[in-house]
Amino acid sequence: MSHHKKSKVVAEMKLSVTYSQIAVFDPSLAKPFNSWQPLHVAQGFAWRPGSASFRTLEEAGSIAVTVQLVDKIELVSGTIRAIQVPFSVGTSGTVEIASISDHEQVTIPAGEYALIFETARDEGSMWCRVSFCPKTSVEALVLRADEALSPPSPLLMDTKPA
Repeated sequence: MSHHKKSKVVAEMKLSVTYSQIAVFDPSLAKPFNSWQPLHVAQGFAWRPGSASFRTLEEAGSIAVTVQLVDKIELVSGTIRAIQVPFSVGTSGTVEIASISDHEQVTIPAGEYALIFETARDEGSMWCRVSFCPKTSVEALVLRADEALSPPSPLLMDTKPA
């Protein structure tokens, strides 16, 4: 019996990164961006319910983003940084993927997910993949760390709106 993993690309976009971050959040939040403390920078992300900000490899530049729904977490072989956090999609079924200057809304079925952010460079250009894997009780994990990260233990799972 052949078994194939299900993954569905929901959106592909190019965002212009500033301040080394890409955020994934519930568009109904009044202040969706997160405030970064040194520990957040060290672990590569700042998280609070409804909003996850991820540190990009470069402070600024264009990044190609792929958003997908998956039923199994499998990292791309070339990924040099990968982070998993819990994420709840509200009843609107809308999630915003944003940099400080660009944003795009995508449709994700309401529910509880493991949100996986993967990133690397391809011929000098940054890319990232944002995967939503349906899952309850998700632990935040740095799945793959590059030399720029030095995650604390335990991870800091608390931040304030920026």
